[in-house]
Amino acid sequence: MDTKQSNYRTTKLENYNFKYINWMALFMAFPAILIAGLNISVFVFFMIWYKFSKSTPLFKFKNKATLLPMLFGVGAILSVIFIDSSGDASVLRGLVVLPNYLYWCLLVVMLIDLRKYIHLEKVSRYTAIGVIITIVYYLSQGFLPNMRFILNVVSPNSFAFILICFATPCFIYLAKVKKNKLFAYVFLISTVMILITDGRRAGTMLVLVPSILALVYTKIKVKKLLIGIVFFSSAFFALQTDIAERTIKPLNPRIYMLLYQTSDIATQDFSFLVRKLQVEKGLIIFDENPMTGIGLNNFNNYKVEYIGDFEGSELVMEKDDMNNKSAHNSYVSILSEGGLVLLVPLLLLFLYNIYHFIAKYNYRKQIENAYYWSFLGMCIHLYFITAIVNVYAWFLIGVVTMLSVKYSEKMIKRTNIKRKRTIVT
Repeated sequence: MDTKQSNYRTTKLENYNFKYINWMALFMAFPAILIAGLNISVFVFFMIWYKFSKSTPLFKFKNKATLLPMLFGVGAILSVIFIDSSGDASVLRGLVVLPNYLYWCLLVVMLIDLRKYIHLEKVSRYTAIGVIITIVYYLSQGFLPNMRFILNVVSPNSFAFILICFATPCFIYLAKVKKNKLFAYVFLISTVMILITDGRRAGTMLVLVPSILALVYTKIKVKKLLIGIVFFSSAFFALQTDIAERTIKPLNPRIYMLLYQTSDIATQDFSFLVRKLQVEKGLIIFDENPMTGIGLNNFNNYKVEYIGDFEGSELVMEKDDMNNKSAHNSYVSILSEGGLVLLVPLLLLFLYNIYHFIAKYNYRKQIENAYYWSFLGMCIHLYFITAIVNVYAWFLIGVVTMLSVKYSEKMIKRTNIKRKRTIVT
């Protein structure tokens, strides 16, 4: 009787998983729907928590990996507590966003706790649906009536970042799980072309390259490494031809500059120079507030005296509003606003997943590795945009952390079984 009850409970939990985790994946890949000004995924999160907690209480923090997101949450709290001000708007700005930081941490922990019930291939189906809806919505939102109370506008930066996070799993799901290669390639080519025409230089590369790598490298083998080297070498030399240069220049001048006028970017590209100036601001803030920073959500409102110790700085320092701009860099933003107590747990969490990405690569399914490839692309892109404050970034972090923990446990079990067999023999 106990066995029957246990099986019934497991089936019930799996049904909850399929019903709610899948919907959460869809709303992460299509994060435009709002309820009372909040992303709909928040409500799905609480539904999952409520349903699972009846049989399997969450947030027990039994796994050591949960320590990293929780330390990040503690760092967020400390950064608000130790804001160097009394009664001014800085504290209020920090308190307004603090619940978001705690929600992200709990989201990662929840995904780790539910690792036994999450079937990523089924989750990926809804992720793919969400990505496709996002693309359609992004292209058509200019023609839709204003419905800001229900649908949030997807900006070009947000659109590129959503695709960096989820286009690769979507592509691999279509090509390898659904085995619809034609649709998969049409999806990838269309996505890349949209990003190119939008002038998303980093976004184009961080969608295209991870998708190709996830497709080619089902396992890490010498033969496939050589194929990859030959492919990317051929692509590099093809870009050096006059035909490629003449084709790209009218299509997108910014990408043309990135590929053929790299030296000019460092001294003439306004976007690049703004980012360098904001890195300088972040380092000045860190020097003044190394441990807990200036408080969450305060970078834009914090004034510093710029030095401008780099070529081309005069082009951006003459602007009056430089201190009012965002960090344009997630790592600089985290370091400035939360200091080392916030940045160190984040970097450790990233390094933990990168290590497991490499160490367990050949043991995972192709669709699972696709999420890691997107995660790597996201980690790179976070240096160029303050996007760590988006919940869908944390969903991706949660998925790869869940996989890292899951396969670590599998490897431990295999090792223990081998040891027992050795002792027996």
